[in-house]
This record gives sequence, C-alpha cells and structure tokens, in this order.
Amino acid sequence: MKKRNCDRFSIPGTTIYYKNKPGVFIKPDFADQYYPVINISRGGAKFLCNERLTAGKSIVVKLDVPGMDRQPELLADVRWISRNPEQSYPYQTGIAFNAYGKKRNENPMNILAFFDAIEQKKENEK
Repeated sequence: MKKRNCDRFSIPGTTIYYKNKPGVFIKPDFADQYYPVINISRGGAKFLCNERLTAGKSIVVKLDVPGMDRQPELLADVRWISRNPEQSYPYQTGIAFNAYGKKRNENPMNILAFFDAIEQKKENEK
C-alpha cells in the first residue's frame, strides 16, 4: 500500500509559518516564528517546530519558498508529531493539506499552479 499520493521533495531554505484555524470571532495572526520545512508536496509537508502540536488540529500555514514571489496560505490538519533526533528543534510535525476546490475548508485551486511552479523549478535544478 502506498503511503502518499504525491512525491515529496526538499527545497533548501523553505520555511513555514502557522496559526490556529480562525474561529467564528477569532482571526489570529501568524506568529513571528517560522520553521524550516524538511520536505513538501501538494498533499502535505514535514517541518521542524518548537511547539508540540496536537494530531488532528486544524491550522493555517503560510509557505515561504526561496525564489518564489508568492507566500500562499493553505488549510491543513496536523497528522503526526515526533521528537526530533537533532538538537535544533524539539519536534518534527507532519501536516496534510486540505483538498483543493471551491467548497468551504478547501484550499483554492490556484495554489496547485504554485506547486506546479515549485516542481518545475526543482526539475530545472537537476
């Protein structure tokens, strides 16, 4: 059984910001803290983090990829958390991006063009 539908890749210098998913009356800002992304795909990402997030928690992430002019925001769910074997950050966190579409709690379809551009950039670097 295949674990993922999308191939993950690494782009050095890619960082992620996250915040809690907005509630009815609460619209939190992104924290000033950003975290390094270990790998990413259209379906999700793995990043290092100082905070132990809760599996199943819904968050909003903003991606900062070197050389890209956009910083898209995506809805995601925390899938897993583990201790980081390195000393830099205490945790590794795996997230799954919500589906893409026009329904509520789906990510905009135009973000797929962003991932197309990232994948093309990665291919050109080979």
